[in-house]
Amino acid sequence: MTQFRFDHVGFITPDMDRALSTYRAIGCQLEERHSRRDDHDLGFMSAGTDVLMEFQAPPLLAESEEYVAKQGYSIERIAFVCDDAQAAYDELIAAGIESAWEPEPFVVDGVPLAIAAGLWSPEGLIIDVVQHINVAVPRPVRETRGDLALHHACCLTPDLAAAEAFWTTHFGLTKTFDFTAPLEGGGTKGFVMLSDPNFDEAGHEFSLEIIGGEFDSIDGPAFERRGACFDHICFTTSDVAGVWQRAVDLGVEPLSEPAYYPEYDSTIAWLYDADGTHVELMSPVPDKMMATAHATGVCSNHWVDDWQRSPVVLPRSGDTPIAVAP
Repeated sequence: MTQFRFDHVGFITPDMDRALSTYRAIGCQLEERHSRRDDHDLGFMSAGTDVLMEFQAPPLLAESEEYVAKQGYSIERIAFVCDDAQAAYDELIAAGIESAWEPEPFVVDGVPLAIAAGLWSPEGLIIDVVQHINVAVPRPVRETRGDLALHHACCLTPDLAAAEAFWTTHFGLTKTFDFTAPLEGGGTKGFVMLSDPNFDEAGHEFSLEIIGGEFDSIDGPAFERRGACFDHICFTTSDVAGVWQRAVDLGVEPLSEPAYYPEYDSTIAWLYDADGTHVELMSPVPDKMMATAHATGVCSNHWVDDWQRSPVVLPRSGDTPIAVAP
């Protein structure tokens, strides 16, 4: 079976400069940008882990145009890297997963940089399977644990148990957090965190969060509006309030002010990025907690009945100009 590793979170944006400026203001670093008029516009950003954020601006591929028509500009895909994209694609298709596009090379100036294939999750979300060939995208080295670090992307789904089974069965992910409980009338509510086989707190501490069954004041409106979707991206930092305030001062639109949640022993705050996607800031997960869960297969389970923290959502201020962070 192919081993998959989280590679990047893919965003679609109508305005590359504005999108990158938002995440610079939060504290992310621009690793690379490749742009050619009427052909492609790609940007890669990072924060404290080797999993990157990839931004695509028009002109878009056909599947991305279709996605934007349904979901708007937002997180479009989760991408995994593997050694053989064709073999991985064949395995997944044989397992009954629907194809979004067959493996094809990404070529620049006649040089194939990667091979990528696309698949659909059961909810209709794009999954990218990538094989790197002649490319070496810079990956940041994590410094102290309190520094800003990309921690997870979130998927909202109507069926939490089915989504968990899909990702663990077909992509080999391991559950490292389980904040779930039975739903009245059947089913499961809450959220789980899933990591890949290469999970490493020193440089590859990234997870897919799946929320289902019930939703709080942040995720609920997104699910009502968009249905199943990749809903938000999350960063950890020991200075949630400071990162949030500096971003707001630079023009990033606030979503919810920093607040302490004792059930998680964590401070959490929220922002909107330039296209309205939710950005979560939270305190770092305690050292070794997720690594131990990954190594032992016994996840951290701190279910509390009021897991829905329901942050106070600030009124939207409209189209706030975003300053470019120094």
